[in-house]
Amino acid sequence: MIRLNPNTSEQTLQIVPRNFPTLAAPFDNISLVITEDGTGISESFSDLVAEVASDVSNFVTIDVAFTILKEGYGYYLEFKKGGVLWFRDKSYVTSQSNKTVKHTINTNYYEQYEDGESNDYIII
Repeated sequence: MIRLNPNTSEQTLQIVPRNFPTLAAPFDNISLVITEDGTGISESFSDLVAEVASDVSNFVTIDVAFTILKEGYGYYLEFKKGGVLWFRDKSYVTSQSNKTVKHTINTNYYEQYEDGESNDYIII
């Protein structure tokens, strides 16, 4: 899962696709469709450039500036190279940068029920 920031500035995505460009020949015909989970709102990009740091790099970097990102939402990303599926993944949008803080999608939506220490079940 890719973590994205909820802003409109350019973000660098690091992915591990099906095949890799080289330093001498970066891929420049990459398209991307990002779709919001639940609502189906999407945004499309074309002619993105996929680059590697070296010919033995383990990932590809792509710079994209999104306009539809909302804090706390999930998105589905689908990259295509020449019209053929190249990479797909899910992403989550958060401005939280502290990786030690536990995150839940139910924050402020549900209250945790706590009735003492009892874990008794009634079987009928």
